[in-house]
Amino acid sequence: MNLHKSLKTSLLANILLVAVAFSELAFSAIVDFETNPTIINASGSFSRAGPAQTIEVDSILTFTGGVVLGFPAFIPSTPLITVPNLYGTANHPSGRVVGHPTLNSTISIDIALSFGATSIEGVLLNGLNRPGSYTIEAFSNKTLVDSVSLIDLSSNPLDGFEIFRLDSKVLPITSVLFSPDLSDGEWDYFIDTVALNESLFIPDETVVPLPASVWLFASGVISLFSIRKIRHHSLI
Repeated sequence: MNLHKSLKTSLLANILLVAVAFSELAFSAIVDFETNPTIINASGSFSRAGPAQTIEVDSILTFTGGVVLGFPAFIPSTPLITVPNLYGTANHPSGRVVGHPTLNSTISIDIALSFGATSIEGVLLNGLNRPGSYTIEAFSNKTLVDSVSLIDLSSNPLDGFEIFRLDSKVLPITSVLFSPDLSDGEWDYFIDTVALNESLFIPDETVVPLPASVWLFASGVISLFSIRKIRHHSLI
């Protein structure tokens, strides 16, 4: 009786192990600021958009530092973004465009540890009338796990936008920070189509998910080892 009970417990534990493995491989998210999360009637300019908005997505992602704008006419038209909304921030001391004082020069994304994000991808759009440079950093807690630099991104009138991708390989990404070059004290940029654990634009050749057969084989080996161990103890 004890042998059968231990065997049943072992098999149930390994079934749970396989289920957890599959669920962890399946986690992914795409944020477009229209349907995920649902945002309607966003203002089309920073002057009318008001203070910075904290955008939360399913208790998994939190965007801070910027504000949602309905697709502004001055943003380049590209199939890489979803219309009409983008998340951005701006400040032009010259007075040409002045965002709300609560808008930050940096946009940050906080990601729940339980989500298990190892990659983040999206589009950054330069809103300046001159070339702009940007640094994007991914952290696992306080450890920098990847970064990319977009140097001299074309000006807004010349369709200045770029795809970015950061990949931690193993460690979970818990935060991402977007930082513009502030050498002249002004900034103006947007992000959109932010994807976690998805490869929308750049082929992901660094991460190859293990096939289901591997997880099943591993579970079987563990079960056989457990049975052998139980039988060994029963013979003593």
